[in-house]
Formats: sequence, structure tokens, C-alpha cells
Amino acid sequence: MGGKRTYLGLPNNPNYDLPALAGSPCDTLVGKNELAITNTNANLHVYYAPDWEKAFINADKLKGKNYRLRMVDVLGKEVYTESGALNSKYFTRDLNCASFASGIYLITFETEKERLVKKMQINWR
Repeated sequence: MGGKRTYLGLPNNPNYDLPALAGSPCDTLVGKNELAITNTNANLHVYYAPDWEKAFINADKLKGKNYRLRMVDVLGKEVYTESGALNSKYFTRDLNCASFASGIYLITFETEKERLVKKMQINWR
């Protein structure tokens, strides 16, 4: 404080630029019993086409034999799920979104070795 006094207390200025510490109790994106893998070369691409009411989901450079595709809304409600076996390092899916409400959704693609997450926004005209 440089020799100065404070009467109401020191300010509480949190550092919002700190990186996430995977596996810590404060990490709300990954639960205790879930696998957190951040070093992956795989890519997930999600494109929503409003004219066709479809989401085009593509993933490449995958390292796994089985997959699980999940779509959740911002409240955490699962609106779509799919599981299966991967036949190659690539995955593609055209997902019909006509029954989904306008809003923001999280698309999660998981294998035994990686987890990829993308955000998608649906806007109805």
C-alpha cells in the first residue's frame, strides 16, 4: 500500500485471465469421473443451415473406435444423442433441427481418447 492506510478494506479484484486447471474442483466443464483431454489434433466443425433446418456436423483426425454425439441446450437439457462405432478417422452427420427451438446449443463429440465441443445457434425466422 506504499505507506497509505485503508479504512473500508482492500478491493477484491479477481484475475479473470487465469487459465483453467483441468481436474480441479473449480473446473465445471468436466466432472470428477470424466476424462479431460485437451491435447488433441482432431477438429469438429458445425454449421447450421437455416434454409434447410439442418446442422452439418463433421469431425476429422479422430482417434478412437466408438463415438458419442450429444446436443444440449443452454439449460443443460439433452435434446439429441447418438452413439456408434467409427469406421475411419472422419465423421459426418446431417442433423434435422426442425423440431428444436431457437437458441444456443452445445454439440459434444466424444471418443475414448478425445472430447470436442462446439457451439451452435438456431434462429428461426
